[in-house]
Amino acid sequence: MTGAETSGHVIFAQSLASFWFLVFDPCLERATQRFVPIEQERTGHGCALFLRLLRLDAGIALAATVVALAAVLGAWMLGILSADLALMLVLSVAGRGVMAPYGMAFTGFAIADRLRVSGLLRVQGALVSFGLSLAGLFTGGPLLYLAGQAVGALLVAAVLCLLASRAVAQSLGPAVGSPRLPAGMLRFTLPTSIGTIVAGISDTGILTIAGFVGGPPLVTILKITMAPGRFYATLATPVAAMLYPRLAQAVARGAGAAVIKRDIARTTLLMTGGGALTAAIALPMLGTVITVAYGAEFADTGVVAMLLLGAACVKGLVCWCNVLPLATGKPGWRLAYLCAEAALLVAALLIAAWTATAALTTALLFAWGRLVIAILGTGFWITSLRRVITSESHVRLPDSAARPTQSA
Repeated sequence: MTGAETSGHVIFAQSLASFWFLVFDPCLERATQRFVPIEQERTGHGCALFLRLLRLDAGIALAATVVALAAVLGAWMLGILSADLALMLVLSVAGRGVMAPYGMAFTGFAIADRLRVSGLLRVQGALVSFGLSLAGLFTGGPLLYLAGQAVGALLVAAVLCLLASRAVAQSLGPAVGSPRLPAGMLRFTLPTSIGTIVAGISDTGILTIAGFVGGPPLVTILKITMAPGRFYATLATPVAAMLYPRLAQAVARGAGAAVIKRDIARTTLLMTGGGALTAAIALPMLGTVITVAYGAEFADTGVVAMLLLGAACVKGLVCWCNVLPLATGKPGWRLAYLCAEAALLVAALLIAAWTATAALTTALLFAWGRLVIAILGTGFWITSLRRVITSESHVRLPDSAARPTQSA
């Protein structure tokens, strides 16, 4: 409806807002899934700890939103940003800011073993956001599209946080006391947060960098061609989300390595079948679907989409790599891998941009690089699995730290 130029500006604004919150996101949901079960086993105050971390996460998101809005306002007043782009950034920041508690809410459902409810709410929330953003697009163009997204995100966030808090209270018991943050949580959260920031560079950050090196046309092409891979990732991500609480609870109970290896093997087998089926069905159709959906202008981008979808399918084989090191208390493994992956992806994009002059050729070279990186990363995790799962990571709770008995 708006053309490649305007769409590129909207996508760039959204990518920049997402990148900002990646930088300021402490990823408390990762630590929550690891430490709430441990706190519940030790003291029975798991619900109180979850609510405290949920409020802390929302407060950090609010502060990051205020700082970002002030920065956009200052850039506009100094003439660095045009009025239209500044307004796009304001709406993008507001929409992304109210989405910040999503992760903690879904973590609450995972802790309460309500993943089915979580999935249904995720679908319903997506429909609400889609309906409001689409209504805004038809009513007032890109600006109301972003405003509709922000309103939808706010409504969904409020419902998710309320229902997640109730689910955790029903599962773990009412919130009692005011537990302190667990020892070792900061040491765990810091590399986890840095790893998530780096992972964002591999995803949303790529579009931001593409905007600087290739302009709106390259951003638009990558956004379109990355969509099939992103869609497959939405199928793989819930698998890892379901696996994480199982692994974290197994570690909290002191289960052996055989239990974890069994779940990892089942997950890999499941994703192998899912990836092969997706590739067999989708790859022959991508060129036609993109042409029908976006017009003849993007007819030649089908090959790029095929390569990026193939990379997503290969990477999905080890979707557990994002949660296994966290569950076993080794976030450094995840951080090191994500840093290497992000560096390689940024290098692939920069080399493609310097080698090619046309946006389509740049996207094609980057897609080949992303596929090669996905193959190398999958091989790394499969060969390193035994070293990540070690007996030292399955520490049973000491008797003195066990949950107090009724007589006590």
